[in-house]
Amino acid sequence: MLFSIPESGWWLIAVAATVFFMISMPALAKGMKLPDEMRSTLERNRTGRWAFYLLTPVAATAVLATNLLRPEPAPAILFLYSVAFASIPIALFPVRARMLKDYIAQQQNPDIKIKLDRLTMAWVAGFLSTVLLVAVLALMATSYGDGN
Repeated sequence: MLFSIPESGWWLIAVAATVFFMISMPALAKGMKLPDEMRSTLERNRTGRWAFYLLTPVAATAVLATNLLRPEPAPAILFLYSVAFASIPIALFPVRARMLKDYIAQQQNPDIKIKLDRLTMAWVAGFLSTVLLVAVLALMATSYGDGN
């Protein structure tokens, strides 16, 4: 049932997942309260923004092309690719304020080592692990259900 979508549909889903990632990652910082000096520094850093928008699609295409050289069917690889790209911004959204607080503390005190927030680490690792487990189980159930 999962892979009853034609291969062209999975390509569209993969492109949509990449676009979702490209839009939502920079949008995570929207509406967050930043100190004025940090906001102006981030706004001046146009090079990093251009690198993100230019290099992410190139790197994603390289990873996808390399994986598509493998003998597995393309829809399965495109499914895993789409799940990975869509789940990262979703995992970061609930803990973005905590991550921003730690980032600001690190920028204001670069000589002091900031301990990572355990709740943030647990949430991101737990969410991404769950997503990975569910995706692999869906992939395994579909493969075995088709008699392959």
